[in-house]
Amino acid sequence: MSAKAGLAMRRISGHCTVTADKIYAWYLLDAQGWSFRPDSVREQLIIDGADVFAQLVKRSLHIRVTTRPYPVSRWASAHDQNAPAPLPAWRDYLMTDQHHLSGRSMADKEVYVGVEIPARKGLHKALGGLAETFSDREVAALSKHIRATDEIMASPGMDGAPVTPRQLEWLLHRSCSLGLPAPLTLGAVDDGRWEEEDLHEFTDHVQWFAEPYARTLRVIGENEDQRVERHVCILSVGRMTDLEIPAGIPWMQRTDQLGFPVEWSARVTVDDSAKVGQAMRRNIQKIRAQKDHYELEHHEPAPGALDRQADKALGVEDEISMGLSGLSTRTTGWYRLAVSGATEEEALERASLLRKLYTPQITIARPADQYAVAREFIPGEKLASTAYKRRMPVTTLAAAVPAATAKVGDRVGIHLGETSGTSARVVTWEPWETTERREESGLAVLCAGLGGGKSTAGGNIIYRTVLQGVPWTVLDPSGRLTALCRLPELADVSQAIDLLDAPAGALSTYRVIAEPRREHYETDLDWRAAQDQAKETRRLLTSSVLRAMLPRQLQEHVLTEVALMRAVGAVSAKQTASPSDVVTELRALTGDPDLQRHAGYMADFLTEASKTSHGRLIFPPGYMQDYSRNDPLLTVYSLRGLALPDESTANSEDLDERLSMCVLYLAAWLTQRGMYFGDINARKGIFIDEAWALSTFSTGRRFIDRAARDSRKHNTRVLMASQNPSDLLKLDLANLVSAAFIGRLTGEDAQRDALRFLPGIREGMGYESIFGTLSRPTREGRRGSREFIFSDGTGGIERMRMDLSAHPQLLEALNTTAQPEKALNRVVRGEIDAAPGSRAALPEGHERESA
Repeated sequence: MSAKAGLAMRRISGHCTVTADKIYAWYLLDAQGWSFRPDSVREQLIIDGADVFAQLVKRSLHIRVTTRPYPVSRWASAHDQNAPAPLPAWRDYLMTDQHHLSGRSMADKEVYVGVEIPARKGLHKALGGLAETFSDREVAALSKHIRATDEIMASPGMDGAPVTPRQLEWLLHRSCSLGLPAPLTLGAVDDGRWEEEDLHEFTDHVQWFAEPYARTLRVIGENEDQRVERHVCILSVGRMTDLEIPAGIPWMQRTDQLGFPVEWSARVTVDDSAKVGQAMRRNIQKIRAQKDHYELEHHEPAPGALDRQADKALGVEDEISMGLSGLSTRTTGWYRLAVSGATEEEALERASLLRKLYTPQITIARPADQYAVAREFIPGEKLASTAYKRRMPVTTLAAAVPAATAKVGDRVGIHLGETSGTSARVVTWEPWETTERREESGLAVLCAGLGGGKSTAGGNIIYRTVLQGVPWTVLDPSGRLTALCRLPELADVSQAIDLLDAPAGALSTYRVIAEPRREHYETDLDWRAAQDQAKETRRLLTSSVLRAMLPRQLQEHVLTEVALMRAVGAVSAKQTASPSDVVTELRALTGDPDLQRHAGYMADFLTEASKTSHGRLIFPPGYMQDYSRNDPLLTVYSLRGLALPDESTANSEDLDERLSMCVLYLAAWLTQRGMYFGDINARKGIFIDEAWALSTFSTGRRFIDRAARDSRKHNTRVLMASQNPSDLLKLDLANLVSAAFIGRLTGEDAQRDALRFLPGIREGMGYESIFGTLSRPTREGRRGSREFIFSDGTGGIERMRMDLSAHPQLLEALNTTAQPEKALNRVVRGEIDAAPGSRAALPEGHERESA
């Protein structure tokens, strides 16, 4: 049967739709964040929404949830324009990402609510057949009611704004072309008025085909002169158990977890409390009569269900009679869902997945007349079937929170992955959003335990932004990220430097602090102040590092501080100085004999330390290396073979371990210099792994202060990575970071500490355990794509999964898991079998004796 009936809607005027007997004002609700929000905030959101519904008593509502696809080409265009100086490989990279994302969801969920505007009694009956020509006058006459409704819908909890003509046109397209691809273009009417003749635009190119008692509805339409067919299955919400409020996931938002779009249509009437109270009292009387029938007339015990029903009815009646806030208001509604597929089997399979999603709390049924209930999705159409009526208080309706969605990232930046919590949507992020537009710090933290994916997350961000032409300086002590420099597309603009093999003085305490450049400051006064600050930092850094080299007895001696202060103060704090100059000054100290003798001990010890392989990197002057600097886009410093102590032995008695800590610490300062080179306004990136070492030095806090202050000024994204969040908290990072990636953490203390990096989340709210569920390994021990709790710096916090599948060469380069099958000394099994002396090569009857 081909169905092509006209619309019940007669006209559109402003944000109102007009039928023969009703006028609905339509509103678009603001998206609401739900994940990682305190329960108190969630509860208030539900209460505010319930209060709005309670103010719409005796009115009918039409709630429509649909999606607006975001074209991947639009993201690709914005992403391309956002690249400052793309590399030659950029075009292929962008095309690969665009093709990859074409199979992912970049759609925005949109929630529309139509509210019935009460008309004057008898108006439409008096007008009779003139109703079709009276639409604009009718709307004008009801302008006072419409304005009052606008104010109610704009209240907190709903945050609805009157729809624009374009938005209402979009909703009509999505409703009349249910299941079909979104239209590429909309009509030219933009004055807010649609005549009845104009409305044929929504139906003329779409046909619905329905068979009696068929399991789906066929929808056929045209898209760019191509015939498109979809099978649509309409479902209805059936019996519901009592829902927890606030729920973990709002019951309407659950469908966002599915990998395909789901349309909602809810027809709701906010009941008059007096009528509901009367109905409840009648039900109580019926229940009592049935109970008497069992017990008095038949002398049989009444079923327990009657007592439960009576208690329920009494509770409802009590809420209505005693409730003063309006939250006891009841509603009657019909809740439909629509899923579609290219074939009937695909549509039914998706319907089955939707049922499983709600089992066992909510029953999802499939109505028999698919065509009739499908028309309910179209604004202005009447309720087709009263089956599956659901009665619930306004609090339960508000707890659906249809506007709840995943709010994280942007539509311009690099592709990171997709959300894996309450919904599944693509996550793209612009790392320099906070420094360029929000004038905030560029600091970000990356915390995860062993195998949690720190290298994967950091390498993914670095790779994608280097291709954009953004320079990065990376400190990766393990050397794993040096694999990025070997990728063909980055090889010509990258260099990997093992600092343990660097020239003498490469980590001189005076060299690692960059000399301020005049062009970076507006006035000479600001420039001179920056120079003085750099000198002060060099002195403090030199004193801190030299003291850390000394044995504990010398470190804690009262004269050590005095001797270092005098010796360091006597050396000019310029880039050309070196710690060797400080040692010379220690030997030349005069005055108190005890101080001279103590300074001599220090000088002797530091002289011996300077002769070691690590000491040669620190003590000689290293400024000469800066005159022949080569500035590739990507510089990766490694410290392979460096014997690092763990946190508990940071103040080790072993000189080699103490020197190793100094080398790591100074390497971090050397890496930070990257933000001070080049154009102050150009984007730059710094990545520092093993950031815990900063907390073991007294000047570690100064390092963070400089990073927080100067990253904004020099437009630099600074990523600080560590396995333990507490190490970064020691540096007071929690109040300075603008973004965070928190991976798998299993320790309870680490989980509590990680919450400090997520704005608005406090300890004890129940979010600690979620870190232990990230990147959960399979039974075979594999973890697959790494998961993180991502805070984007603009208020969005979501669980997300890193996605590098479009770039297998990058995934392979960042894989830090040992792969014994790729070992160079591995022998192929066939070669073993054929090798002389192997069991397979022995003549028959000469098998070796088994042990």
